[in-house]
Amino acid sequence: MNPATIESVSQQAGVSKTTVSRYLNGKFEHMSAKTKARIKETIEALDYQPNLIARSLKLKKTGLIGVIVPDIINPVTVNLVKGVIDHCTQEGYQVVIASSDEQSDKEKEYVLSMLNRKVEGLIVNIADYNNYDLLKTLTERGEKIVLADRTICDSILDMVTTDNYNMTRTVVKALYEKGYEAVGFFSPELLKSNVRLTRYNAFLDESAGKLAYLLHNENEYKKAIQDFLSKTQGKKAAIFASTPMSLLNVVSGIHELNLKTPEDIGICGYDNLPWTKLVGGGISVVEQPLYEVGWESAKILIDRIKNGIDNPVKYVELKSKLILRNSTGDNVTVNQSWKEIIKND
Repeated sequence: MNPATIESVSQQAGVSKTTVSRYLNGKFEHMSAKTKARIKETIEALDYQPNLIARSLKLKKTGLIGVIVPDIINPVTVNLVKGVIDHCTQEGYQVVIASSDEQSDKEKEYVLSMLNRKVEGLIVNIADYNNYDLLKTLTERGEKIVLADRTICDSILDMVTTDNYNMTRTVVKALYEKGYEAVGFFSPELLKSNVRLTRYNAFLDESAGKLAYLLHNENEYKKAIQDFLSKTQGKKAAIFASTPMSLLNVVSGIHELNLKTPEDIGICGYDNLPWTKLVGGGISVVEQPLYEVGWESAKILIDRIKNGIDNPVKYVELKSKLILRNSTGDNVTVNQSWKEIIKND
């Protein structure tokens, strides 16, 4: 048996195909209750299934949101994506997700591919600087795009991130006020991410005039830790790791060197991943509200989709919190102010 069509529905209901089409699109003006009821009964009797793809393309509304992230299996990314999905679902949108694997060429391919498949907007957690110009050009062309977590220095794109500058200064200040005499900043390549640069600049500003050590090569952590400790000349020292991978590498390097925290060296870093609670009595971390970053990104994007792009560009910074654990000799949580102390989990 052939599936029902608009034509078969119109014939059995005794109305025109235009009337059936208006009913399916919710345009009930000048349509009597009797006609609406007859069409509804006929659709149910024939088990008519509208071609949603064809209808959405005709209306230029697919109900799809594209999300592109650098690493889909990263726990930090998972929280962000969950926030996006939850808000999109609440608003009646579906999400298409792609992982660029930190490759800018792959990211560009996904951006263009999703737009060609008529997603109504994009949320991008960018891999690096290489596609900034593309995203800006697409935005100027009228595409709806929101950057989530990782940002750029240009104000043409909507962006949602966390308070990276203020929070990094809070961390470094807290370490010095706790008696650490030297703090090392360990990070992957800075120029691949505006977030890393922001944290780096905050570290420099807060460490001005103090003993500080910088590492930008993520492949030399064990050697760098040894070098850092030799430069501190017995002073009380701590390492701040600017990314979750840096933090894991620092912890691994300290383990390989048979050092103890906080006795031999203090550790603090990003983010509050489950394993950080379990290592050496707990690692002090900055906990970012990444679920909320995803939620807010989706909220801004859907508002653009519904209301157009004439509103001012939005830049949203959500507050993180510092959770101090055994790796820095403490067990309290600090928000923006070092003196604003909250009990830890």
